[in-house]
Amino acid sequence: MALSRNNYVNVGKEGTFLKGNDPVFNSTPQEIDQLFQQLKSRNQTKIVLYFHGGLVPAHDGMETAKRIVRYVEKDTDAHPLCFIWETGLSKTVAHNLEIAEKSEFFKKMIVKVIKVAGKKLGIEAVDKIGNSKGVETLKEKEIEDELKKGEPFENYQVNVSSKSASVIDGETIKSDAELKAKILPEIEAELEEEIESDDDFKNIAAKEKSEEESKLMNPEYIGAEAAEGKGIISAAKLIAASVKITYNVIKRHIQKTDHDFYPTVVEEILREIYVSNIGNWLWGSMKKKAADMWKPSDFTGDYQNWHVGSYVIKKIEEYQKETGKPLTVDLVGHSAGSIVICELFKKLKSDKIDLKFRNIMFFAPACRCDLFDEAILSSPERFSTFRIFTMKDEFEKQDHLVKHVYPRSLLYLISGILEEERDAHILGLQRHITGNKPYVGDMFTRIKTFLADEGKIVYSKSDDTALGGFKTGSLSHGGFDDDKETTLDSMVYIINQ
Repeated sequence: MALSRNNYVNVGKEGTFLKGNDPVFNSTPQEIDQLFQQLKSRNQTKIVLYFHGGLVPAHDGMETAKRIVRYVEKDTDAHPLCFIWETGLSKTVAHNLEIAEKSEFFKKMIVKVIKVAGKKLGIEAVDKIGNSKGVETLKEKEIEDELKKGEPFENYQVNVSSKSASVIDGETIKSDAELKAKILPEIEAELEEEIESDDDFKNIAAKEKSEEESKLMNPEYIGAEAAEGKGIISAAKLIAASVKITYNVIKRHIQKTDHDFYPTVVEEILREIYVSNIGNWLWGSMKKKAADMWKPSDFTGDYQNWHVGSYVIKKIEEYQKETGKPLTVDLVGHSAGSIVICELFKKLKSDKIDLKFRNIMFFAPACRCDLFDEAILSSPERFSTFRIFTMKDEFEKQDHLVKHVYPRSLLYLISGILEEERDAHILGLQRHITGNKPYVGDMFTRIKTFLADEGKIVYSKSDDTALGGFKTGSLSHGGFDDDKETTLDSMVYIINQ
């Protein structure tokens, strides 16, 4: 069933009303005008602005909008308006991860990094009956068998007594230069020996890769051959890449910013060898679109150049001025939708627009903690209530984005790969908002203090005794806006208060 034009607005290129190829997803300012005229004629004073995750194709965004509209219109007296903004990142990243997973070169690189980094860190693989075996004693075939599991090294443990002395000392080292001086020579020597003695690995590296894989690879390592799409890596560059990857894996474990052993190994390989094209540029484009839709416009000339979010804000202001009534506005953002809401708050603050909201609800928010601190926490006067629904860390780790190759959730992938720095602080990840080391400092204290107020955060999975507005059961990042669980029921309950 088609969705009414009064219930959605499509955000085009650079956050504007620019038309695309599919007329279904082409919105106009006139349609927004009609919506607000309808609100006035029906004397409706409540509106819900919903922002789906920016990680989905437009058609998926439309299906989500239909679901949100059904929930809101059925059980509340508010009018839902869903922002549809396409990026398609999730499917692109998943596809690129699958390309890497099929690569013999990628698999070999994982084995080498596991061997050297695991030995330095004292990593032991633990089998189903509790027997442990140090990584340094595992044969490469045993490591390869481990990599075939849904989550390789899921039950690993650290044997402190078998750790490298340089790594143990490294826990007290403060500067990167000091750490490099301590452990880099050992890593370089071991990896050079590992690679120079492994003709099979060198041959795989020097072999032409598939067109799909070579397009994903970092030109820094494949050099001039990248222009020919061959993906060839010399032995010297292979050693250099392996050393850098292994050093960063060890460093993150020392700093407690790792995402567990195997996921961290994968993250560092993807960052160094593949990440320039695996999705971080799409993530950056998506964040730019989240901000662009609120850019100022003078609303003259071709409407396709007007910014969609700013036009909606203009109409909200006009409604309140013309009717003399405050329009109750609730904001709901799923995943990257939380970034859109944060960017809205930044726009209102910079433009000195006196607009207030009633409820803010975030589902598995993908916004950075520093953006949330800057945008939302600095403007407490702009909203009445706030609530996050997200997963406990144990469930976040069980939400495997791509089995075998990346057994963590999308939020972990954003934190570990798509953002510029490693282990970027994401609001929806429990590990980053509880105030535990190493996540300490003024910003973390402000967030922890804010969320400590009763009702500010609800972790999935809530129990059967949870009150209305505090129920959530999603065990996947994308599940919070699904029919099959209870977060949307909580959304409806909050809207009705």
